[in-house]
Formats: sequence, structure tokens, C-alpha cells
Amino acid sequence: MRSREGRGVLADVDGLKGLFERTYVLTGPVAVTPREQTRAPAEAVGAPAGFTALGADKAWERLVRFLPEEAVDGMLSVMGDPGEEERRVSPDVERVLGRVPRPFSAWAERHAGAFA
Repeated sequence: MRSREGRGVLADVDGLKGLFERTYVLTGPVAVTPREQTRAPAEAVGAPAGFTALGADKAWERLVRFLPEEAVDGMLSVMGDPGEEERRVSPDVERVLGRVPRPFSAWAERHAGAFA
């Protein structure tokens, strides 16, 4: 590697150091509900999709078949009654990327082939 190239890489690495020294909360530009998370991929492929809310007991019975109990408990507590932290939209993506984050629907459209 030539010294000028080396200096350029080092300059880039120095600029990235701060990125690895903290934890980021990654969100889109708006909070998205589980129903919206279901609807976006369905709309991306032009297919109907339903969202059936189960009672906590029924959901726990189904989820614990393939997830640890602690994970299921945490997941259901957030989905059933999300706290302020789960509903918060973070500025971190915009700070790191220098642009507003893309919405969940844009992700669903880009990955529509996975849902077809």
C-alpha cells in the first residue's frame, strides 16, 4: 500500500473510532406497530395478510415451542404493552448516516421477493 493510500485509510479509521465507543438505538423515522409490520410486506407483494391478535396465554403457548421462556416473556411484555423506550424513535441512524432513516415499508419493498 502506498503511503498516501495508507494515510487515507488511517484517516477513515480515525473517523470511525467514535462509532464503536457507544451503543446505538436503530429505528426508522416513525414507530411501527406489529400490525404495520405485517401489512408492509403484504402490500409490497400485493397480497392480503391478516393479523390475528392472540391472548397472552395462547401466544405464550405457541412461542415457547421454539423460543426460551425468558425471551417469550420479554417479547410478550413489549408487544402487549410497549413502554416508552420501545415506542421511542431514535436520532442515531440519522446521526451516523447523515440522512433520515428509511421507513419499514421501504425495507419491505426492497425485500418483496422474500415474501412472495
